[in-house]
Amino acid sequence: MPDPDALPSDVSRHVMSLGGDFFVNASQIITTSIDSDLVTGMLFLAIVRANVRHLLAEPDLAAVYFEPGDLPPEALRRPVSVYAIARELHLPYETARRHIGKLLASGLCVRGGDGGVVAPAEVNHREDVRAAVRTNFEATLRFVQALADAGVTPTGGPAPGAAAKSAYLPREVVRLSSDYFLNGVELLMTNMNLQLAEGLMFLAIVGANTRHATRDPALADTFGGVDESPDDGPRRTVSIYNLARDLRLPYETTRRHVHKLISVGICRRSPDRGLVAPAEVYAREDFKRGVVQTFDMTQAFVNDLAAAGLVVAPTRP
Repeated sequence: MPDPDALPSDVSRHVMSLGGDFFVNASQIITTSIDSDLVTGMLFLAIVRANVRHLLAEPDLAAVYFEPGDLPPEALRRPVSVYAIARELHLPYETARRHIGKLLASGLCVRGGDGGVVAPAEVNHREDVRAAVRTNFEATLRFVQALADAGVTPTGGPAPGAAAKSAYLPREVVRLSSDYFLNGVELLMTNMNLQLAEGLMFLAIVGANTRHATRDPALADTFGGVDESPDDGPRRTVSIYNLARDLRLPYETTRRHVHKLISVGICRRSPDRGLVAPAEVYAREDFKRGVVQTFDMTQAFVNDLAAAGLVVAPTRP
């Protein structure tokens, strides 16, 4: 007889639901820490990543600054152009330029060589940013625990010397989770042809619709696979107001993007006027493809965290 406590063989859709909650939580952390809106926060993360991406490709520098080490000094940070960031996040150039202007005005970024922008090293020492590092670490720990309980554990153990990195682990987790967040949003935008804010809105809607199921072990097991999703009946709706509040977006901006999501059939109004992503969306091939790709990306994230020293044991047998 099958073991009633055994984990389901396919948990990919469940993992995407957990990841969607993590993405929305991450967006709240970054926007709160820099006291800005969602798009500005995403641009800040993308600039930080672009400034130091080259260091990770050079083993000697990576060993000094990431495994663990001091923060990369200004001289080693490479400025990134507004155009490059706009292209990376699928944003109109003028939109990216306007939001980067906010980052420059607040001192979170400065002009670098060739007119590019850099997030200076001293930003990492700001108390609001340090608090965000701690909050992100706690959120990532909860996410990794939920993944472990769903059966997603590292395929390898900690890297040699990982124990020595413990003092630097929260900062390494920020780097890894920022990559995971940005790559996940990129995947969503590409697969479903959505803009940045629309992609995160879609995740927030799906999360609000199904969070009660995600947190119920029996329902999570029942509807955990890529071809398994609950009917519309059990889904719980979310209002535009709550969506705007959770994503720190102006109400009118949220309403406008929601109208786009409704017009392309990705969500619809329920009788109570709340928003729901209907069951047929989960059956779309682009959505299913995204579920599988998100699972693979999440497994790689768990492996990277384990290599850095973050490993948790499942609480489920």
